[in-house]
Amino acid sequence: MLFAKTFRIRLSEDYRNEDESLLNDFLESVVPKQIDSQLIHHPTDPFWSVLVIYTPQSDVTLADGERILFDTYEPLTAEEEILFMKLKTWRNELAKSESLPGYMILHDAHLMTLVKLRPQTRDDLQKLKGISRRKAEKYTDAILRFFRKEIIKIKGE
Repeated sequence: MLFAKTFRIRLSEDYRNEDESLLNDFLESVVPKQIDSQLIHHPTDPFWSVLVIYTPQSDVTLADGERILFDTYEPLTAEEEILFMKLKTWRNELAKSESLPGYMILHDAHLMTLVKLRPQTRDDLQKLKGISRRKAEKYTDAILRFFRKEIIKIKGE
C-alpha cells in the first residue's frame, strides 16, 4: 500500500535547515517511491512544497498509527518541564560535540515525546515516531542512560 505526505520547506535561513532535517529524517524512516517538489510563490513567504509517495519500512514493528509523537505545544507538568530542559541541554551538548545543530540530533517534538514516554528499554524507543533507524542505532544507548539516571534522581527526590 502506498502513502503520501507533504512537507513545507521554508526558504528563510531561520527555518530551512530544520525543515530539511525533518524531511530527511522522514525519508530515512520509509521507502520513498516518488518525490515531487514545486516552488510555491507566496507573496510574503515563498516555500518549496515536497510530496513524498512512500511505503512504510517493512521491518518497522509498529504501524505508523501506533507510533507516538507529541505536538511541541502539548502542555508539560512542572516535573516534565524540568526533565525537558535537562534533555534539551543534553541534546545540545551532544550536538556541540558532534558539530551539529541540536535539531539534527533530535527535534524538540522528539524531546517532548521522550519526556512523556520516559523510555527505559529499546522497545520503548521504538514507539517514537519519526526517528530514523540510523539515529535510533546511534543514540538509543545514550538516551536510555540519560533517562535511567534522571528517573533515579526523580525517585530519590
